[in-house]
Amino acid sequence: MKTKMAHMLYLLFIVLIKIGTSIEDEANMVDTDISNSIAIDDYLEYNKTNEYYDYNTTEILRKPISVTNDNHKKCDVLNSTLAEDSDFIPTKMLSSVYLENHSNLTSNLIEAKLSADGMEIDGVNLFDVVNSDCGGAKVCPNVSGNWTNDNTITVGFLGAYGRSQLVLGAMPLAVAAINREPSLLPGLRLRFVAADIGRSRPHLPMDKDSLSLRVMTQMRDLGVVAFFGPDGTCHTEAKLAAAWNLPLISHKCAGAHGSFEKGSGLGATFARTLPPAYKASKSVVALLKAFGWSKFAIVAGDELTAAGQQMDAIKELAASNGMVITAEHRFADYIPRHISDMERIVDQTYDKTRIYVFLGEHIALVDFVKVLQRRGLLTTGEYAVVAVDDEIYDPSTAAITHAEHLGQNSSNDTLTFRAVLKLTPSFPTNPHYGMLCQMVREMSAAPPFCVPNYHKIFEEASVPIEAAHLYDAVTLWARAATAAMRAGLPPTDGATLMKLLRPTTYRSVQGFDVNMDSAGDAEGNFTVIGLVADPSAPGGWSAQPVATFHYVNSSDLMPELVGAGNIDWIGGSPPVAEPECGFDGIKCSLPHDPGVLSAAAAVAAAAILAAALLVRHYRYEQKLASVLWRIEAKDLTFISAYNAQSTDKVVCDTSMQHDMETRRAHTTIAMYRGNIVAVKRLRKKSIDVTRAIKKELKQIRELRHENLTAFVGVCVESGSACIISAYCSRGSLARVLADRDLHLDDMFVASLVADLLRGLTYLHDSALISHGNLTSSNCLVDSRWVLQIADYGLHNLKYGCSDAEDALRMERRMLWRAPELLREPNPPPRGSQKGDVYSFGIILYEILGRNGPWGDSNLTNAEIIGRVRQPIGGVLFRPPLSGLVARPAVLAVLNACWSERSDRRPDLRLVRLRLKDMHAGMKTNIFDNMLAMMEKYASNLEAIVAARTEQLLQEKRRTDDLLNRMLPRTVAEALKRGERVQAESFDCVTIYFSDIVGFTKMAATNTPMQVVEILNDLYTCCDAIISYYNVYKVRTLS
Repeated sequence: MKTKMAHMLYLLFIVLIKIGTSIEDEANMVDTDISNSIAIDDYLEYNKTNEYYDYNTTEILRKPISVTNDNHKKCDVLNSTLAEDSDFIPTKMLSSVYLENHSNLTSNLIEAKLSADGMEIDGVNLFDVVNSDCGGAKVCPNVSGNWTNDNTITVGFLGAYGRSQLVLGAMPLAVAAINREPSLLPGLRLRFVAADIGRSRPHLPMDKDSLSLRVMTQMRDLGVVAFFGPDGTCHTEAKLAAAWNLPLISHKCAGAHGSFEKGSGLGATFARTLPPAYKASKSVVALLKAFGWSKFAIVAGDELTAAGQQMDAIKELAASNGMVITAEHRFADYIPRHISDMERIVDQTYDKTRIYVFLGEHIALVDFVKVLQRRGLLTTGEYAVVAVDDEIYDPSTAAITHAEHLGQNSSNDTLTFRAVLKLTPSFPTNPHYGMLCQMVREMSAAPPFCVPNYHKIFEEASVPIEAAHLYDAVTLWARAATAAMRAGLPPTDGATLMKLLRPTTYRSVQGFDVNMDSAGDAEGNFTVIGLVADPSAPGGWSAQPVATFHYVNSSDLMPELVGAGNIDWIGGSPPVAEPECGFDGIKCSLPHDPGVLSAAAAVAAAAILAAALLVRHYRYEQKLASVLWRIEAKDLTFISAYNAQSTDKVVCDTSMQHDMETRRAHTTIAMYRGNIVAVKRLRKKSIDVTRAIKKELKQIRELRHENLTAFVGVCVESGSACIISAYCSRGSLARVLADRDLHLDDMFVASLVADLLRGLTYLHDSALISHGNLTSSNCLVDSRWVLQIADYGLHNLKYGCSDAEDALRMERRMLWRAPELLREPNPPPRGSQKGDVYSFGIILYEILGRNGPWGDSNLTNAEIIGRVRQPIGGVLFRPPLSGLVARPAVLAVLNACWSERSDRRPDLRLVRLRLKDMHAGMKTNIFDNMLAMMEKYASNLEAIVAARTEQLLQEKRRTDDLLNRMLPRTVAEALKRGERVQAESFDCVTIYFSDIVGFTKMAATNTPMQVVEILNDLYTCCDAIISYYNVYKVRTLS
């Protein structure tokens, strides 16, 4: 029944309007008086009778307003028609980002249906408030300039109502959504004050800028804490808001070139959710980079337009990304079907580029593409056009352009656009965006805006995208204000809110994420539109999104192109930015005969390869010929192993043989250029430094690793040679293991094993390939307890040495050798990698057991070697594991390393992996582990010292307190400073002496505890009196 009555009233209203005046005049009349859409006297009258708001609860108890003036009646009549098609509004916000990404909001968009008569609009018109007598109204300012209640917070909206009629409703819609969400502005209710600044009024005759500033001042006096808008230029408003330290977030301010930077003094509290025109430049350059188009031409509109701003921004970004602009042209305001300008631009640029970036009006783009087609440039796929279009792509039409812009042969003209990639603002992906637009229409028709709701016109008119930007602006501010409140900061501090917003990423009500940069400008989301084959579309082609852009890290970085594989290129692949021979053909000046070109290329490649090989060979021979490895005997100074104070010269000729043999058993110590080195003499009758030896010396000089003894050089004199290497002061690993006084804990063992594995792995990866003679005797330990492998490489230099070692020592070395090497009559000097793995297993057993390489075996060395070489009865002979205390994983590694078949032994990396539990959580070597333990002990010691210091201070305080009780304070302080106490003289003093009369009788008649209590109370009283009058008690007599 209500719906039918609403229809009848609406029809009667339309008939009356048509009889009295035209619809256009009526719309103008309503727009003229829209500032008085809610009369303050009607508002007050309603408050007295219907309890318009109940500020003690969070629910709005609004009822339909009964109005008396004409404008209110029209607004009520228009509101009453809203229930015809849409009788509900959401009770939750449409976008989840403002509720800290609560994902359930969109799915629960409509949780309750309220009639349109019950819409909650927490807003009033500014001029209704400031031009009326408050008389105690709740909406008027109080003495402090704020709105009446502590639980309300007020924001202001500045807009030109006449040109934003379908945008206005986003303001009350966002406010209602925020008020219904308890996580936003907790404990506060949001309200807004709106003002039309699009035109001046009879009582305020002033220009628009002055009107805007006056309105903002009046709003601030009403307690407004933030401003939204305006929808034109906003330089002046931003300056004023920054002076007040109040935020101003605009949804349509895009007229200024560039963004307000923090340091400019204009935009310290300014942000905008509408991306400025120049923001499209990042997406354009990202698209060019994605296809490798480093050279392109720009065609743009006048420099004062948005296209001109985009062109300047693209030029700047292109220069910073190493791109080249081969041509640039501007054209003035374009007149359709006057394409001479486009023809001139194409004629001047087509031979200088293959990629055009077009920035201008859509109709100008259509004519530009037509000219390219007429020149035959778009049929082969060699040219492409990248255009920026401000119009949002409409998937319902899927048209690349309007039909009226095409010629008679519209199908061919449509195919022309296959070479065009249009960058347009992304279409909203929120599935409920249509419902949002419907509610914006409804809210626009309600107070305080009262936009005339001509039903059919409203239904067909599309809501501008600025409505979504306005919604985003309000809710983005609410999110920042809420974050400030939770951090204990005032939500009214504009600078604080901007720190939270600049930069940030927020989910727009349109359904996608939007990045806001450090200057407070929204980056915008752009989609690449291209023609795609579509059998269901007219002509078989339709415009579809073919790629999007994605910001990887920060909004201040370049976006990345995503999904470019969906583009249907004319030539099957993207065109190149520059022809193979260049734009002028200079790069292809040689004959075009394929055979000649191939032969020339082959000759050039062979020449380059030969030259590279020659240079490499020359450098290699130079390194071989160098004698950087040679050390003169005169540079070595002998050091006694037992008396470091005495020094002698070390030479490598035969005259020093006896002296050499009387030094340390196997290694001589010397000083070389201030460093202690180890000198190992090779007993050879003659030394001939051949090419093979030079190669070995070059290889070993290039080896540098912490777990290999550093090679210093070779001393060659008088047919004899000495190998000089870094000295390890703690001797060999065998010597360390034999020292029973040295305790090896798990950390020590694990560190030694890890060092051995690292050094041996590096050796296997080097040009030496393997060690070949690895024993615990040539594993040395330096002063930092780091294990280093010695005696590696230089096999040709050592070949033929008459080793002075006795047969027993030679035989003992065989205990670490792998069985397959023992069986060979002439094993290779460098051994094998698998043989090194076997030797590592013996050394690992030796480290764990500390009882030699074969434990407590009763067999001689020769017997052990024989049984390893030839097992008796097919039973392999290996060191016994029965008495070894080790983890099962370690025992498994030992057995694997001792495998009879070399191919079944693990490589060293696998061994390190299996033994990783031995050194889990440890440093790289023993010294570092010891330092870590000392640091831990030092930290604990610091805590103990601090505790003891605190105890000392407490004891000192107690001592001082006792001293002050015993002596006057001045005397006590002088004594503590070690000073003499000066006697003081007084002309007259009073000495008080007190006695307890009859104390003996009292004590006799009371119990001992009663006597103690009497004395305690008495002394306490006396001490209090003494302290109060600051006198000195000499003595207490008992």
